[in-house]
Amino acid sequence: MTNEWLKHLARLYLPVHQYETSTTKIIYAGYSSVKKNYYMRLLLDGRGHHTFLGRRLFWDIPGLIKSYKLDMAVSEISFIALKHFQKYDGFILPEWATTRINIDRPLCEICHRNVSDFSNVTRRIRKYNLTPEILRDKESFNYFNEKIFLPYITKRYGEEALIDDLSKIWESSPPPVLLAIREQGVIVGAALMRKSEESLNFMRLGLLDGNDEYRLHGVIGALYYFGIVEGQKMGCRYFDLGGTRPFLTDGLTKFKMGLGAEFVKELSSRKEYLWLGVNEHSTVTKEFLNNNPFMHLNKNFRLDQHGS
Repeated sequence: MTNEWLKHLARLYLPVHQYETSTTKIIYAGYSSVKKNYYMRLLLDGRGHHTFLGRRLFWDIPGLIKSYKLDMAVSEISFIALKHFQKYDGFILPEWATTRINIDRPLCEICHRNVSDFSNVTRRIRKYNLTPEILRDKESFNYFNEKIFLPYITKRYGEEALIDDLSKIWESSPPPVLLAIREQGVIVGAALMRKSEESLNFMRLGLLDGNDEYRLHGVIGALYYFGIVEGQKMGCRYFDLGGTRPFLTDGLTKFKMGLGAEFVKELSSRKEYLWLGVNEHSTVTKEFLNNNPFMHLNKNFRLDQHGS
């Protein structure tokens, strides 16, 4: 049995934590500390105290809203139980939603200040003298994996960093390439990318030693900008920026949307999802939903937006 199946089976019996402030009471059901911390910051600003309620079978999770007089509940979902959660008040959220930019148009149109924030990206490119380079040799790949990708992903996600074997991707067909960004001649960021049909896809990216200073210098934005340039050279219609959180108020989501990215609406039932359960009588819940627009799964496995 694969690790993926074991993970889905584990989500049929979930640890449940309750978080409470003077005005709000919510639960998180699941194993991921990264997801739990993210949603606790989103829903409670990281405030309040929490209590471990034990483990519950997935079909008991929706009923906790009424029995514990909750405002909201967030639960990790196995695709085996997806239809069960769709029957209850709330929303099915993708853990990550894919975003892309239509690049089948002039670069000046994509980067126009009236439609995107790429003018800020190009300003930093000039300020820090950021230059692109396409690399295809194994030595450059090893440098990317050891000095750029692994430190970046580890610092960003900690113990839950997805450390997969990039050598299998590098040796697969069609072969990917590296888009590297140099600052003052030194490679400070890079992205592993590959053309797939009509899209150029960013598969992995990172910063030298995981140093966030390079992000502030605009290196991530430069990867996206020069990725579009390369995608146009390859005759691609879309530039795939990868996944982002479904909440439009999320920092990374706002950054990508500011570059003109749009959500890919078609989804698979085998992706990872969360259930955001809501108490429709809670004023706290109504206020949160009104102030935090987000993308959610509809009955046809397409993304719809809730809120303005």
